[in-house]
Amino acid sequence: MSKADIVVIGAGSVGANVAYRLAERGAKVTVLEAGAPGGGTSGTSFAWTNSFHKTPRDYHELNTASMAEHLSLVVELGGGDWHKQEGALAWEQEPLGRAQLKETVERLGSWGYPVEIISAHDARKLEPDLQIASHVDEVVFTPSEGYVDVVPLIGRLLSHAVRRGARVLSGERVTGVIREGMRVRGVTTESGARFEADMVVDCAGPATDEVARLAGVEIPIDRVPGRLIYTTPVASTLRRPIHAPGVHFRPDGGGRIVLAEFGHDQVWRQSEEPWTAEQSLAAVAAHFPALAGARVEAIRFGVRPIPRDERPMVGGIPGLDGFFIVASHSGVTLGPLWGLIAAAEILDGVPDPRLAPYRPARFLS
Repeated sequence: MSKADIVVIGAGSVGANVAYRLAERGAKVTVLEAGAPGGGTSGTSFAWTNSFHKTPRDYHELNTASMAEHLSLVVELGGGDWHKQEGALAWEQEPLGRAQLKETVERLGSWGYPVEIISAHDARKLEPDLQIASHVDEVVFTPSEGYVDVVPLIGRLLSHAVRRGARVLSGERVTGVIREGMRVRGVTTESGARFEADMVVDCAGPATDEVARLAGVEIPIDRVPGRLIYTTPVASTLRRPIHAPGVHFRPDGGGRIVLAEFGHDQVWRQSEEPWTAEQSLAAVAAHFPALAGARVEAIRFGVRPIPRDERPMVGGIPGLDGFFIVASHSGVTLGPLWGLIAAAEILDGVPDPRLAPYRPARFLS
């Protein structure tokens, strides 16, 4: 099947990785993107590459395997200025939070995940601009973690796919799936175009279930909103993702800092009086004084596609040939692994045993 015609729906982190690996294997790939590549959920991701809170262990190991694939992509794609792996730092101030963090560290250590407990003094050697409460004597350092500039990575993946013969078509929203009995034969789009294919791969992010429905398949995808806050440029030496009490933040280029609200994200969604971006900025500034005097420059809202049981959904549909779904939270971390697995399963027809618990069939009666 190495010369198969394959349509990949969606050009985010997942779709771009899938398209690249399929094209690399010699498939004839057409990528259909309703908007612009990287313009959906991937472009509004905090993009922390990690397996810090990922359980159970088999899911954790999928994430660590994909973290290794990120490193492989740096070599394969001719350099990786999008990939920032200098570790991450985390700490808590209150007794309950500190106890929970200690339990997480013990679990990660027992699973062989690179994790260290360092002093606050040593943490400030790594990140001099941090302010850590005087009673905090332990900070968690995870050296294999980092973050990704997602849209440049997507651009590089798609560029390499195009070099191998792929087509990437923006502004092509899929509105129909062509079926012949129990086989999918292609798709149609809002523009009236028709794309015939041996396989259709649904990587449509928050629209994954809508595309599946066009194929006659009902799968449960939740759409979880999130908000990223970008500051005006500040003079700082910050290099890593930081997980301070109640807040996540990291550098975003050009001196800007991006805030992922963590606890404040819940407040914003659930409170009758929404937590303002300025309140989040002030909360981060308590741990990162370089933000004093900074302003909120931009706010981006994203919709994270999460299968109903909060686990990945990767694979074909029993009884329906020619249709393959790739949907998960942590699409930035997991994208490179999904690309490899999807290409191997589609082109070689050999199921990856690691995905046995994560097939779409679990949702189908």
